[in-house]
Amino acid sequence: MIKRNARVTTAAIALTAAALGAFGTVAAAAPAIAAPSIVRTAAPSAGELQSKLSLVLNSGASRSARAAELEGGEVDLAVIERVGGVMGSVPGLTWAVQNANAAGDTLNADLMVTVPGYGTFPPIQIAWRQIDGTWKLTSESVDTIAYYAGQQR
Repeated sequence: MIKRNARVTTAAIALTAAALGAFGTVAAAAPAIAAPSIVRTAAPSAGELQSKLSLVLNSGASRSARAAELEGGEVDLAVIERVGGVMGSVPGLTWAVQNANAAGDTLNADLMVTVPGYGTFPPIQIAWRQIDGTWKLTSESVDTIAYYAGQQR
């Protein structure tokens, strides 16, 4: 019985030594870490961009909803509110977003502005950037629109 127990003990020690490896440590695999995924959503159409810009310019909509559509959030919204005031003071002014064209996480479009008696002005180039799965009007575009409205930062 003692010989049998000695053999079992010897076998257990041999298995433990094999498991620990030559240096007395347990080999462990590093846990797998998933690479961060980039959230991509389909690029909105010109009509959808028109709706997004309408929301941003709608002073009756919630500030948080409006700011959420802007790359610069509340900072950009302060500029947009001044622009909206100017746009509202021009009788008959209309605008439209046209020719939306996506390239990666950026979407470029033309903002067409028409004023009765003056006609349609040349297109103003504006852009949206996809941030965390949401297309937001870029701060640069807010500045461009503000420039044409005489409301620079």
